[in-house]
Amino acid sequence: MVTGFFTRKRKGTSMELERSETFVGSDYTTAKNVAEHLEKKYPGWLWAVNTMDGVVTVKSMLLSGNWGFVLHEDKIDNDYRAVTLAGGEILERYKQHRGKFNTDRYAELNMDSKGQLDGDRS
Repeated sequence: MVTGFFTRKRKGTSMELERSETFVGSDYTTAKNVAEHLEKKYPGWLWAVNTMDGVVTVKSMLLSGNWGFVLHEDKIDNDYRAVTLAGGEILERYKQHRGKFNTDRYAELNMDSKGQLDGDRS
């Protein structure tokens, strides 16, 4: 499995990103554990989790591919409380209940002028 790890190389005032061939197994394990925990707490929401350089990013692909949350890996405790709270917060911002995916409630969501689900992103 190839992952998207990048390093920065400065050239003058611009930055260039270059792919690193380093694979960190703990990043894969963290992403897997966070995704499994979210699926257990909030099943059916199609959680997408990525970890890189100690940063965990999470999105629900059913809500929006543009909005999610970011946590530092070292801030995630053994019982994943921070992950649970952040996942629930994302659901609430889209006027969904914390818990299992509900088709009827999801169908009530409106689209904004850009064709994306309208949530409280303030």
